[in-house]
Amino acid sequence: MRFHVLYRFLLFGSFLFPLLNGTAQQKKALVVAISNYPQNSGFRSINSVNDLPLIENALLKLGFKESDIKIIKEESATKKKIVSTLEDDFLNSLKPGDIAYFHFSGHGQQVQDLNGDELDGYDEALVPYDAFMEFVPGLYEGENHLLDDEIQVIFSKIRLKLGSKGHFLTTIDACHSGTSTRHIGCARGTDFPLEQEGYKKQLKLAKQDQNQSESSIVNETKMASMVSFFGSIASQLNYEIQAEDGKNYGALSYAFSKAMNSISAGSSYQQLFDRIRIIIGMHINNQIPEASGQLDQPILGGKFLGTPNYYLVKEWQNNNNVIVDAGFLNGITPGTIVGFYPPETRDPKNARPIAIGTVKESSGSSSKVEIPDGLRSEDCQQAWVIVKEENFGDLKIDLQLKGEFTFIDSTLFEELFALPYLNKVSENPDLILIEDNNDFALITKHDIQITRIKKTSSRNDLFYKLNAAITQFGQSQYIRKLTQENKQIKLVFDLLLVSRGGIKVSEIFSRDSLKDHLGNIKLKLGDVVKIQVTNTGTKPAYYTLLDIQPNNKTNVLFPKANESPADYYLSPGSNFIIPTSFIIEPPLGQELFKLIATRNPINLRPLAQRRSITQGSDKDQDPFEKLFSQSFYESKTRGATNASLPAGQVNIFSLHFLIEK
Repeated sequence: MRFHVLYRFLLFGSFLFPLLNGTAQQKKALVVAISNYPQNSGFRSINSVNDLPLIENALLKLGFKESDIKIIKEESATKKKIVSTLEDDFLNSLKPGDIAYFHFSGHGQQVQDLNGDELDGYDEALVPYDAFMEFVPGLYEGENHLLDDEIQVIFSKIRLKLGSKGHFLTTIDACHSGTSTRHIGCARGTDFPLEQEGYKKQLKLAKQDQNQSESSIVNETKMASMVSFFGSIASQLNYEIQAEDGKNYGALSYAFSKAMNSISAGSSYQQLFDRIRIIIGMHINNQIPEASGQLDQPILGGKFLGTPNYYLVKEWQNNNNVIVDAGFLNGITPGTIVGFYPPETRDPKNARPIAIGTVKESSGSSSKVEIPDGLRSEDCQQAWVIVKEENFGDLKIDLQLKGEFTFIDSTLFEELFALPYLNKVSENPDLILIEDNNDFALITKHDIQITRIKKTSSRNDLFYKLNAAITQFGQSQYIRKLTQENKQIKLVFDLLLVSRGGIKVSEIFSRDSLKDHLGNIKLKLGDVVKIQVTNTGTKPAYYTLLDIQPNNKTNVLFPKANESPADYYLSPGSNFIIPTSFIIEPPLGQELFKLIATRNPINLRPLAQRRSITQGSDKDQDPFEKLFSQSFYESKTRGATNASLPAGQVNIFSLHFLIEK
């Protein structure tokens, strides 16, 4: 029984949260993380333990007490320990009406079905520390894997203990299966199922009733509601994300923790999941997270208070160095400029800061700020720390070489790595160049092919094609991660289906018809769509739409090359359907649209594509246009750039959609 199916059929009970009649509601959490599996297990080491501070930070924001967050990690996380902790310590600590949370970071694997309840013949399983990858008759047959059938029983006990007024939230940062053939990126799972020899053949012969159900009927009336998040759908690998501090984290752990720092009070699980989906899509464009449960309910029953738009000083070290309680999960990265203001400063643009500092180091939930002019201890105790200028980091690409490359002139690589934005690495790359039969293949660490070049190509052709492909990839990844919010100039957009299969769509076709049950938008090749833009802010704004294709090619969709950016303008509360229709074309995969809203008209096209070649001075150029030009176009000649932008200068609305046949 698949985890995502299992959780769905467990989720139809009462979704009301407790008015506890004077009884204090508790929040209890159990977090499991395994990085270093035994060498003889067959499972490679991953970076799950890195997830622990991120998850803990997210739970603290959700109102969990540090003393109520229990952690099991590494060699302690055996199947027996996980099960006994869940069934004894964790279960016994709960009362009716409480809120419980369970998280797992580690490997996942498919296991041959033992009880015949799986249509595909495989159970999904979490991989504890003492599990082994291979089925060896008489020695190891999967007894230490934690099967979804077993988890169903344990979770049902927890939900019964919590009762109809309780709530259970789970996050699983492991993959159940996958289709990778090169095993390049750091993924949490394997496409090698645990099965005895000849099982596939037996399974094929044993196929019977295709209408059998993977779920069973359970009485939900006395159970707590449950919502679950997963790093990827069952058919995909769940990759790790390299964060702003250079460390690898689980995609779901990173996205869940970062999303918790940007949602407002009263937000729903659907809004949280939408953020998770966007964050993962900004880093990995071939991985789709999954969720189950009633997502339109408020997070923790509305008990989540949201995140303030200011931070506090966590530690005063000396007059010139302090630690603030915000890090890269809050968008605070090295180079960010912050102001220290008197408490209750509601309009920092028109207020004078006590001091100004620059972030020098940043972890997930804290940052070290250097203050050149100094800040006294007594002045910083209650000060509000507010971002004045955001930093988007350097445009840089890490490239790994895999192969002998005897066909290539050695000076080619010398010239290639002389490019100011390209670094040669031996591990954790952004791109990998490999020898593949008669070609050289440039692929991402997530196994997406960027380009293929014949080994018989001339030295100059090879350099030009590699340089162009690497630069295009780096620029698209840089733009993909750009995000900034501004409630005053906030624009959003919807995709409107015009025709499918050459047949015009009825006007009663709802835009929600493009979405699946989780809100994922799915389009088919040949679909014709239009875009409706809506101004949900309080100020008029100009807008530009960027398209990042599954193959990492970036396009400026509008304004078109022969149009003026000043024509794309929208007043507060109004909406407009762009007359231009777009035909959905290859490549297949997950595409990303970014709607850039600005106070002034901007032109993000290179000079050669603009209607007018006349340029104003840097002083007249919009800050975002200047940042975009420096990082996107000028990088080819000027190299890596450290790009900054005044806080709240633009609003960037991102929308992912999946292109299918």
